[in-house]
Amino acid sequence: MIDQVAIFTPNGQVLFKYNAVGKRFAEKQFNKFIYQLISQSVMESDSKYPVITVDSHAFMFKETKQVRLFFVVSYASVQSIELVQEAEEVIGLTTKLWESLGLNDVISANCGSSGQLRQDRAWVLEGGEDKLLKFEQYFAAKYEDIKENGKNQPKKGAVASKKKQVVKKTASKQLAQKSRKWGANGMLDDSDTTDSTLLDFSPDLDEGQEESNDSLRGVTEESFGKRTASGDFLIKEIDDLLTANKGGNAQKTQKPNSAFAFIQKHWFGNKTITEEDLAAILEKLKKQLLEKNVAPVTVDYLASQVSKDLVGTKTANWTSVKDTAVQSLEKALTSILTPSVSVDLLREIQKTIQRKDPSEKKDPYVFSVVGVNGVGKSTNLSKLAFWLLQNRFKVLIVACDTFRSGAVEQLRVHVENLAQLTDEDHVRGSKNSRGKTGNDSIELFEAGYGGSDLVTRIGKQAIKYANENYFDVVLMDTAGRRHNDATLMSPLKSFAEQIKPNKIIMVGEALVGTDSVQQARNFNQAFGKERKLDFFIISKCDTVGDMLGTMVNMVYATGIPILFVGVGQTYTDLRTLSVSWAVNTLMS
Repeated sequence: MIDQVAIFTPNGQVLFKYNAVGKRFAEKQFNKFIYQLISQSVMESDSKYPVITVDSHAFMFKETKQVRLFFVVSYASVQSIELVQEAEEVIGLTTKLWESLGLNDVISANCGSSGQLRQDRAWVLEGGEDKLLKFEQYFAAKYEDIKENGKNQPKKGAVASKKKQVVKKTASKQLAQKSRKWGANGMLDDSDTTDSTLLDFSPDLDEGQEESNDSLRGVTEESFGKRTASGDFLIKEIDDLLTANKGGNAQKTQKPNSAFAFIQKHWFGNKTITEEDLAAILEKLKKQLLEKNVAPVTVDYLASQVSKDLVGTKTANWTSVKDTAVQSLEKALTSILTPSVSVDLLREIQKTIQRKDPSEKKDPYVFSVVGVNGVGKSTNLSKLAFWLLQNRFKVLIVACDTFRSGAVEQLRVHVENLAQLTDEDHVRGSKNSRGKTGNDSIELFEAGYGGSDLVTRIGKQAIKYANENYFDVVLMDTAGRRHNDATLMSPLKSFAEQIKPNKIIMVGEALVGTDSVQQARNFNQAFGKERKLDFFIISKCDTVGDMLGTMVNMVYATGIPILFVGVGQTYTDLRTLSVSWAVNTLMS
């Protein structure tokens, strides 16, 4: 682990110091570092930041420019990959946390434009003591997380050693399985003696140890959402998760970088906007949106909306044409992403399934989940099931993907996981009181593999079964299909006409980029004139950073709102979309 962390000014005034092992801060080390920083060249390093070696310690540092400060981390000079990575994480944490708490603004206010401390100020952070205290508390808490994550990372040498032991132990206990080798004539060649266990890198489980399941890790109610006074379980908005992690990076407001910029922003105004005024500004904004995966057709529409909104109008007092155009573009993006229909599914489900008495049989609320291959339909269907279980609905998952090999087995694993989460006494592989996979709260309805006619038959049987056994909600998983293949898309129309699901949800992935427009349009039209998509779930939003154009593309192409976004692999990694967060991210 690292030794010490410090933040100081160019004249050597220490603003923050931290000893990672709880000992007294060793100031002499940092005094030597400051001397070497002035007199010695920086050591070459594979890390993100420059490194200087002093005695037996390495000092990794970052110098910020806007407010000139040094963020420094010291550690043993005998480097390891893990130690360098930890130091990089700590520097990244300190700089982002320092900036997000506004401590640079405090220094700027106390020092003025000259960079020298004002005469009426005792030190550079005067008036920012509360913010500094928050920084110290937050840093200590976040550094504990970094240490814990480091402990959980397996040591490479240990892993390799363990694998060798596993292979040796397995070979001694039983006859090693031979690899298959095919001869030139296409026949099996038995002469090859290669031990196939050498290619088996799966973990060797101790006796009685169960295989871990990534989907069950970190699944807590607190990480997923909160329960209201009436008992409804509401999923967190995505900005609760992601905006906090960005450390304020989505802030759009920039300070003027010259006297002219200040005058331009604060004194110019009441200007009548022309198309010529907007041309260059819109080109820059269009380029920014294209870089964030917004499709050209969507970008052109947004630009036309800005022109329509602004040409012939006057800028407000102290507002430039550029700022006015940015505000108009934000308004256009917000208009696209804001749902035009109610997304209050909980109320709608409760109203549909409400029974006069417990013995009354009513048709369940039916969801059908569709999408192209590989976007995460089954995974997001299971996340949706977990949310419904949190709201105390009885859920039946139906395996209507009768084409893809392993699709039914994949759902079986998800149902087993969800059964474990709802009942800690559930034994994996056991059957419920009806002889099905799952428990009394969640169950899998399956009927094997087959053609498109089997899909509709399974759907009808599942709804009847759900009615007879008092299930509240039915979730139907369907086969992935290419949106531009008419043969694969055509069965969706008859499926929707015969099953009549209450809601059809399309899962699209954030990674797909500009092709998302055609995907959304083709799926929306596949169900016929009388039926359209109801909602989108956008998966893999945690993998694209600020490139959120897919969301805008799909909603613009169809007018269908986004119900949830997927932000990870576990069942709690589902969030409602915050429109303001999405717009701020696209405009940042």
